[in-house]
Amino acid sequence: MSKYIITTESNSEIPFEWEDQNDFGVLRMPYTIDDVERFYDLGRETDIPGFFNRMREGAVVTTAQRNPHEIVEYFEPYLKKGYDILHIAFSSKLSGTFNNELIARDELLLKYPERRIEIIDTLAISMPLGIIVGKALEMRNSGLSLDDVKTWVETHKLSACALFVVDNLEYLRRGGRITNFAAFMGTALQLKPIITITPDGFLQPIAKVKGRRKAVKYMIDKCKNTILNPEDQEIYILHADCEDEALKLRDMIMEEIKPKDAILRWVGPVIGSHCGPGTLAVVYFAKHRDELMR
Repeated sequence: MSKYIITTESNSEIPFEWEDQNDFGVLRMPYTIDDVERFYDLGRETDIPGFFNRMREGAVVTTAQRNPHEIVEYFEPYLKKGYDILHIAFSSKLSGTFNNELIARDELLLKYPERRIEIIDTLAISMPLGIIVGKALEMRNSGLSLDDVKTWVETHKLSACALFVVDNLEYLRRGGRITNFAAFMGTALQLKPIITITPDGFLQPIAKVKGRRKAVKYMIDKCKNTILNPEDQEIYILHADCEDEALKLRDMIMEEIKPKDAILRWVGPVIGSHCGPGTLAVVYFAKHRDELMR
């Protein structure tokens, strides 16, 4: 069996410890704040609270895709070492990086025709992508082949789900997710959209709840009604600099849903630039994302 490496992107929000503990690669994704381009390092050295403080102070953040040349430079060292590559990617519907990865793959296979580069569009973002990667690493570490892991990811990727609530609709407006009028009316009425990732890889509001407390309750109820075998899985709770709320949400989830564990993670700057400070998210495996749309 040929040796292979699993890779992904840093907007998967995975802990940097996973990178340290596994033979594994993470493509750093860029964001620009205060006119300085940075590459998200999974929180290894990034001042994430400082990032969200700057957003609250009015700093404008932009993100960008990685171009094919940069991706070639990222993948090629693995090929030179004799690795095949299984790249588990961010949703193609929300980032142009996926198409650039395909361009880079085709270029590299001309140079390394004996190697394989498999790229999977998970149609997922943030920690839903992260939990897919986590399962893939477990399988690879247990000795399963590239084809076995690829088949599992393709079969189960639409089970990785998330429920988000944002604190301020302005960031969704800036990103073109909602109109100016919808942002104004939602703010005036204290409406909190509950957002999920659709089966085709887009973000979509599935409910609009008045007030933060009711929004959190909605997420707990929806998770409870759709989660697959909670006693066997870890739920991830992501927060954008609202740790106290995240800890309370964790306690409620442990009491009402009783998963194997509930783990807190920060929202990183790439995802955080689009959802803004105060965002809360619940991430877990369901039977299928379709269930969250009902």
